Amino acid sequence: MIRNLADLTCRLREIEGSWAWVGQRCTDAFTISGFVPLDSIFCCDFGEDFAEKWFDGALFSAEKELGRREDWGNLHLEMLWNSTAGRRIEAHINAGRTPLNAVCYRSLEVLEADSRIRVMAPPLVLKNRFDDKIFQVGLFRDLGIKGPEALVSRLGEMTYGEVKTRLGSSFVIQLPVGSSGENTYFVHDDDKFQRVLAILGEGALVKIAAYIPCPSLNGNCIVLRKSGRLKAVASCPSVQIVGAAACTNRHETYCGNDFAASQQVPATALEQACEIMERVGLAMGEAGFLGLFGMDFLLDDDDVLALEINPRLQGSTQLLSVMQESRGEIPIAALHVLQFAGLIDEVPDAILDNLARMYRIPYEGAHFIIHSLEPLTCRVHHDVSAGACGLEDGALVRLGDAKTCRDTAATGRWCVLSNLPLPGLAISPEARIAMIQADRRVLADDCFQLNGPAAEFTDALRSRCIMEPCQETEDEQTPGYA
Repeated sequence: MIRNLADLTCRLREIEGSWAWVGQRCTDAFTISGFVPLDSIFCCDFGEDFAEKWFDGALFSAEKELGRREDWGNLHLEMLWNSTAGRRIEAHINAGRTPLNAVCYRSLEVLEADSRIRVMAPPLVLKNRFDDKIFQVGLFRDLGIKGPEALVSRLGEMTYGEVKTRLGSSFVIQLPVGSSGENTYFVHDDDKFQRVLAILGEGALVKIAAYIPCPSLNGNCIVLRKSGRLKAVASCPSVQIVGAAACTNRHETYCGNDFAASQQVPATALEQACEIMERVGLAMGEAGFLGLFGMDFLLDDDDVLALEINPRLQGSTQLLSVMQESRGEIPIAALHVLQFAGLIDEVPDAILDNLARMYRIPYEGAHFIIHSLEPLTCRVHHDVSAGACGLEDGALVRLGDAKTCRDTAATGRWCVLSNLPLPGLAISPEARIAMIQADRRVLADDCFQLNGPAAEFTDALRSRCIMEPCQETEDEQTPGYA
């Protein structure tokens, strides 16, 4: 019987095989490292601080193989197996205990095709189905869930004027699949519409939705099959940070989550978002989807509008897991692992019901992401070290070791996560320079921009980073892949 995190940890150690985290960011392994006995990590970014201080197993990184930092996506992660690391990955899996229990940010074809790997994520076919924003429009309609006014069309079949007449002068164009602002375009005039048309092409099938300038919420929810019955459990949403001026040049770019700011959101709106997630989760479960997923919403006054489904773990899940551990809860990510390990029935119904109530209580904490503002690939030169940091006379100072904001709670310090790029690394436009965590609110009252202390810290960190334009050709910058 699993009643708490200690029981869960002991039970997972009894599972046959070894354990791995597979995801875009190495620090996202903190989502599960508090209870999963990790042997290896497969990720995109690298972070020397992370590898040296917080993980003593095998770490395979696309960034380390590529020799540069990208605006990482899942294709980069899949390519890791075809890189110069491929043989080392094979040797590592063959030398370890099998199966390799791979807890995944999202599944990959290369994992599903390997009989030695037990993929702890929904099958890729289901992930892709529910990731399709055009499919989501129909799903929300069938479930009676309200969203921003939207239309689906081939881009070349609409003019700016026609869309403006139907949706207003500002709207959002999205390809069916894309995350963290990828394949999302904000359009405010015909010039921008023409630029998007040139990028995507006339034949692109897109979702076009009215732009509503209001705060965005993001939530995590899990679909469980327990004792043969489906159950969906949602966690209190955060306020999403998108396009914050201190963090990025792009209005579309995901820049973090502020859970503490949700305490200023009406309780009825938070509950409405949770109820929508659970309704969507049960519908997904009927189609065979199990495990964690997320949803984005707009908070239009007191009206909660569903934006999209993220059928995978999210950028917010790691911080949520850290905060749930701090509150003594079994993290929602742990339920995900138990589901795919076949152990969810060992959690008593009373414990699960109590967790469902606890998850509804707003959390303290936030994280925000600092992106490169340069229009070209640059080499970043810096002397910043991960850990607990603060400001003295406006200058950034390191004050000690820290993995996450759990280590800096109630100190007023900032936690710079340990996936900073190596000094001298080539870094592409919009790629992440740093992720910062805090045990408090970082958004201003308008819920769009960072507040004064967070913006001041961001400026201090940027001042320690010199961006030098690269001179190499593209081939010289990408030595790792065949």
